[in-house]
Amino acid sequence: MSSPPVPLRLDHVSIEVPDLAAAVEHLDTELGLTTTISAGAPDRHGRVFLDRTYLEVAADPGRDGWQATMCFLRFAEPDALRAHLDAAGLTYTFGVWEGVDGTWDDVEVRSGDVPLPTLIRRTAPADVARDWPPALSRAQRCGARFLATVVFDVSSLDAAAGAFSSLLGRPLERPAATGVRVPLASGELVLREGSVDRIAGVVLGVGSLEETRRVLTLGPTEDGVAWLEGDGAHGLRLGFTERR
Repeated sequence: MSSPPVPLRLDHVSIEVPDLAAAVEHLDTELGLTTTISAGAPDRHGRVFLDRTYLEVAADPGRDGWQATMCFLRFAEPDALRAHLDAAGLTYTFGVWEGVDGTWDDVEVRSGDVPLPTLIRRTAPADVARDWPPALSRAQRCGARFLATVVFDVSSLDAAAGAFSSLLGRPLERPAATGVRVPLASGELVLREGSVDRIAGVVLGVGSLEETRRVLTLGPTEDGVAWLEGDGAHGLRLGFTERR
């Protein structure tokens, strides 16, 4: 008898940029997103805080443009997660990640050649970890409130859908037009067929797309998402969706 699925939530997406200071200024002045610089690594790390989620901004001087490189899902109970992964027949490794300002449980999960998000849980400092990521006191200037969706291009949609179904412990619906939606306890992933396995887009939730359009130049709303037009995010595909 399999164990019940464990709740997994969108935690954050890591975005690599060539220069942190330049990226922070652009995020603020052009995109209406304020970055909090990490005191332990002020020249290479910061976070754009949303509600119980965030965008991690990390400097990689060798990178050309901005790229979303990793997606992280949050879990709450290590023992329950181990039991679920064992029952699902997934290969995994529990580790510890020492970040610039704390410590995280870091779980790498594998299902064949399908890339899966890293599962994490902050553990230290204890007073910070108890309420991490923090709640958002007010929306970002562009209206962004939370991390809503991460879009993945996958080389095999069938294999990816099977792997994520095992990870979540439930079957996934597959509408032909939009690929596979992977609903989480909070937020969602979208899987699309692509030539390379990669994060193809990041979507932020806003209270009003109309208000966000007063700050940013967005394209038409398609399937509930309005994407930033042009190269306003230096190669990063950034979208906005209206959810309350």
